[in-house]
Amino acid sequence: MAKIIRAVAGVLRKDNLVLMAQRPQDKSHAGYWEFPGGKIEADESTFEALIRELKEEIGVDVRTLHLTNLISITQSYPHGDVYLDVVLVNCWDGEVSGLEGQALYWQNIDQACVQYPLLLTTEKIFEVLRS
Repeated sequence: MAKIIRAVAGVLRKDNLVLMAQRPQDKSHAGYWEFPGGKIEADESTFEALIRELKEEIGVDVRTLHLTNLISITQSYPHGDVYLDVVLVNCWDGEVSGLEGQALYWQNIDQACVQYPLLLTTEKIFEVLRS
């Protein structure tokens, strides 16, 4: 039976730009581009996990009232089945910074993505954002 991983991704959006992060070299799928976020701990809600992850990874503070559920995606990977909640983030405090040494990029959702490779879930999120 595949390992089940509950995770959350935040789509930080300003106008038609969304923030992408490149996975660090010490993590699975190193070098792939994704939306920032991470695993949901057993005692956390989706929003609590996202708020924690965004603070740890990119140094921004987000409040629950600025979060909107966008989509949920299930994706099988060799390391397990990922259940990903995707949350739209329209407002935050602080300057975005790659605190884990990861590259960051603001992608225009009206244009073809210039960062590759993308995680499969990231491709699916872009499809939703463009529709």
